[in-house]
Amino acid sequence: MPDLGQMIDRVFSDQDIQPADVPQLDLYMDQVLSLFDQHLSAEKRNPSDKLLTKTMVNNYVKEGLMTPVRGKKYTRQQIMQLLCVYHLKQTLRLSDVKALTGRDDVDFEACYAHLLEDKERIRESVPPMLDTFLPHDPNDPNGRLKLCLALSEIASYLRRLCESMIDAIPEQTGGK
Repeated sequence: MPDLGQMIDRVFSDQDIQPADVPQLDLYMDQVLSLFDQHLSAEKRNPSDKLLTKTMVNNYVKEGLMTPVRGKKYTRQQIMQLLCVYHLKQTLRLSDVKALTGRDDVDFEACYAHLLEDKERIRESVPPMLDTFLPHDPNDPNGRLKLCLALSEIASYLRRLCESMIDAIPEQTGGK
């Protein structure tokens, strides 16, 4: 088993879809799925995992997490919206994601670009914090459980903070 430092390095060296990677032209569903798969395949836990499927995207539209598609092509704004949904759904319930992305008063491209800037700061600051504050022996069953419990609790605190922020969103009037 790799040591904790190697695992942290691998997790925090993930790749992102850059705004420049998203074409200015509208894309068909298969092109959107290819874009995600090409740029985010390293995030798969197992090679056979699907990051995004046609059914998932259709359900996001149906549930109001994204704006409906006109025709058969997705605009750049919708792809940016989908990127935000993709990242949020990793930790939040779909109803919470909807509260954030199912709105018409959000600049998804600006928010996504800011996420990428934040991720760079996170990649620089979180690994040293983990190295300093958490147990270091993932090869020992007790150490592995202790480490996963601590990481799970950190994730829980952060998810609950997001939920508190979502609960404070004022109702949108005159739109969605």
